[in-house]
Amino acid sequence: MSTVNMSLRIEPELKKQAESVLSQLGMTLNGTITMFLNQIVRDQAVPLTLSLSSEQSLCADLLRAKAEREQGEPCRDADDVLKGMRTIVEEAKRRAV
Repeated sequence: MSTVNMSLRIEPELKKQAESVLSQLGMTLNGTITMFLNQIVRDQAVPLTLSLSSEQSLCADLLRAKAEREQGEPCRDADDVLKGMRTIVEEAKRRAV
């Protein structure tokens, strides 16, 4: 497969830090960018969560869920959810054999 060269302007320290993290994961900057672009094409979306603070987003989600429960929104018991997951896993194991 043929390839095309791309030029990016990135601060040297940012590039160095990113390469360090990726290296620890056994990945390269080039490979990671290629994976990122492939995911954009596959999903037809940018695979990022944009938030000013992920902690604030989580907190807002938890507060919203609490308010929904207090207003009578139906919810599932955690034990029921786990039981359902175990059933699905067991069924998948049977099908795989």
